[in-house]
Amino acid sequence: MRFLIIVLVMCVILSAQSLGRDTTIVYSGSVVPLDQQAADVSGIWSMSLNDTVITAAINQTGREITGRCRSDAWSGLISGTVSGDQMSIAVAALQGDVLISIYMNGKLAGEVVNGEFIRMDSSGLRGSGSFIARRVSSDTSGYTSAKRVVINRTEYRVSGPASGILGMNEMSTAPA
Repeated sequence: MRFLIIVLVMCVILSAQSLGRDTTIVYSGSVVPLDQQAADVSGIWSMSLNDTVITAAINQTGREITGRCRSDAWSGLISGTVSGDQMSIAVAALQGDVLISIYMNGKLAGEVVNGEFIRMDSSGLRGSGSFIARRVSSDTSGYTSAKRVVINRTEYRVSGPASGILGMNEMSTAPA
């Protein structure tokens, strides 16, 4: 009997397609496009992961998020998704010769995300814990990546304008 019902349903679907008619499914709930289900998380975010503070400029298209980020020691890239009140972010950064990977997953509540993170790097260092992220601005135009500053053959990373450290004739800057 079950086989007969399955065959009958398949025949109805195939006959509707073969006649060039659209198949209509009746649904009594509401349908919301995926783009409208994602909360807007665009902007500048400050993220605290144990003893690391990350500043991120996040852009959003639908559910997909991309952006740039920095800590005191490195600059990196962000990729992730937003679905309902859940936000997932992957960070890739290079600190010297060490590749850093951070995965964060948290719950969005207004301008704050609370969640868990996992950090790994190519030198074998691993860590995990809780994080909190706060949106500090909805405008990403003021974001600047960390810059490398070389003074007397010693490299430093700074945020903001490098010219305030020493006179421009005493140093050279290179993009991060």
